[in-house]
Amino acid sequence: MTEAKQENQLGSTSVDNSNTFKIELDPHNSAFGISADTLRLLAASYNVTPEALITRAVTMWAQAVIPDLDLDSPSLTPEQIELLNQRQQTADATTTQPQQTLADAFKKLLEGTGDQHENDESSPRDGGHS
Repeated sequence: MTEAKQENQLGSTSVDNSNTFKIELDPHNSAFGISADTLRLLAASYNVTPEALITRAVTMWAQAVIPDLDLDSPSLTPEQIELLNQRQQTADATTTQPQQTLADAFKKLLEGTGDQHENDESSPRDGGHS
């Protein structure tokens, strides 16, 4: 999907002030993303454009990670902005640490975050069955 009129290359810590983004998808599905063909087929299955599907997915992600997100409000609250800034600082701090191997990263991902995990009580590792 190369429909953006501007060539804004965004890194993980970049801030873009435009409303247009360029997204390049891999030619095949992987753990890091889906292919352009998969995106097109998935969007078509919902009778929406790929752009609409991406927008909806990002909206759902924002609702999941930003506390009390009000989609009727034109902007975030100062508290929500602070939360996102703190998350960015945490991400920046982890990128300055020694690089871990991909195997170590997946192992850490599969282990979860321990006893302090926010979904620890509501979604146990046994699929919710006691």
